[in-house]
Amino acid sequence: MKINIPNSSTFKISARRAKKRLGQHFLRDRQIISRIIDLAAPLPGESVLEIGPGEGVLTAALIESGARVVAVEADSDLWDPLEKRFSPVSEVEFCLQRGDFLKTDLEQVFAENQNLSIPVAVIANIPYQITTPILFRLIKYRHLFSRAILMMQEEVAARLLAEVGSRDYGRLTVNAGLYCDIDSGFKVSPAAFSPRPKVWSRVVRFEFLDQPRYPVTDPDLFERLVHTLFSQRRKQIINPLKGMLTNLKREELSEKMVAAGFTPSDRPATLAPTEFVRLADCLVEWQKL
Repeated sequence: MKINIPNSSTFKISARRAKKRLGQHFLRDRQIISRIIDLAAPLPGESVLEIGPGEGVLTAALIESGARVVAVEADSDLWDPLEKRFSPVSEVEFCLQRGDFLKTDLEQVFAENQNLSIPVAVIANIPYQITTPILFRLIKYRHLFSRAILMMQEEVAARLLAEVGSRDYGRLTVNAGLYCDIDSGFKVSPAAFSPRPKVWSRVVRFEFLDQPRYPVTDPDLFERLVHTLFSQRRKQIINPLKGMLTNLKREELSEKMVAAGFTPSDRPATLAPTEFVRLADCLVEWQKL
């Protein structure tokens, strides 16, 4: 069923609905919405997960493209308006999941919805205050997804695309780069939203890889290593590593690092993703000593 997408001249967002605590910035620019659809290229009948549909402007464009949308919305004030707006379409075309995406059991939601076909595409203007946790959750459940096209703060996009050794290079860069191909997409002005955010935004496209870019012996240990090192990013890498390897004395650990080709005095941001993978594999062996 065709749903008309209101443009910025006829569609006004109620200011009382924009909740700062939820990081809400409602997308209003129809041209930006069209560019998101073009970048995402949803196929007719394809299952799409939308995180934080807000007023449903992007949702309507997705349904018009022929996608089957499951929208997860945490704001209870928006549940009834969304249900009302999309009441003309069937449950196959639109399904509202009420609740916090970060607490939603995605495996259960997808298993219970017989209209969904795995893998699912994620297309959303995500809440800015929880952008990073959302990205890590998508990476964790990547086996459920084919790709993700996400609106986010420009500064988060910079971290995703950062070069080794740069200020923005960090845990998000390493983890996302291991499991995704990332397209820098396009930049979006604050004027595209109501209320206007104080920062520029960017729509980024992720393609989830069937296998990690580099083989990882112990994925859990790898993630713990990356998290530990970047939580102490200004320290020499031997310091957080010593906390992870309590079975080795500092001198012993230093010798093993040098023998394996690592410099104990390096900082985490100087390690390339391949070096994090190799260091994690070394930890698997050093923990056994």
